[in-house]
Amino acid sequence: MTALKSRFVPGHGVGFREKVTTRYFSDGRRVGIDRYRLRGVYRFGRSGVVASRTVHRTDPRDIPRAVRDVDPEMRLILLRGAMYLGTRDLLSFLPGHVHWIRLDNPGLFSVQTINVLEPATLRGLLATARRVEPGGEVGGAPTTVYRGTITARRLYAVSRTYREMTGGGPRGPAGRLAIAWSLWQDAGRNTRRLAVSFAEMRPWARGWDRLSAITTSTATFRGWGSRVRVKAPPARSVIDLSDPALAAQPMPELPRLSVPGLGRSTR
Repeated sequence: MTALKSRFVPGHGVGFREKVTTRYFSDGRRVGIDRYRLRGVYRFGRSGVVASRTVHRTDPRDIPRAVRDVDPEMRLILLRGAMYLGTRDLLSFLPGHVHWIRLDNPGLFSVQTINVLEPATLRGLLATARRVEPGGEVGGAPTTVYRGTITARRLYAVSRTYREMTGGGPRGPAGRLAIAWSLWQDAGRNTRRLAVSFAEMRPWARGWDRLSAITTSTATFRGWGSRVRVKAPPARSVIDLSDPALAAQPMPELPRLSVPGLGRSTR
């Protein structure tokens, strides 16, 4: 983990993009699909990620036709103590300069299911590697690819991000859920790509009806060591979640995230 920790220079960071697809099944037949993309940056401090800025975009094909004129992008800024959810169209009942909702942040700096920028998570992941082989070029750099499987219970034990996203630890069949992963690293041990897949099952069912959902994701990382700025939005553009002006209005839906071990996608 020395290489990763050496990247923790205040004011610097890395950019990322991720594509996530979840297919839902009933009686062995696909009955639905959710697709979204993430793009953004992480800002480092001396001990790890201290802030992030992410854009979550739902695939327009998965948005009901009646609301396709609504901006499909949701912006998320994660800072110590606060998170900001940015959405233009869904706050149209407020003054035109208000585009952000402020919420408390218990310590979440990533919305990626497996956060390989956490040394403990990266160490725990690599401890489950079963294959190591040349990975070809990724982003113009020769890589080595590591492949393995980690259970949701083990991921919960090693990853602070996963614990923050799930709350209580996965139990029973949910804890035994197997998450297949492939990790590409360059000669400097910088992570260039991460691919993840897992299948959610209905433990009480039999045969094909046991299959509930299959999720696949691929994330790429670029610009290791580049300068990164992440700051709170201007105060005049922010409204607090506890503000009475929001009490009588429907809360904008949070971005859908596919999280293993919960048996469903979460918001």
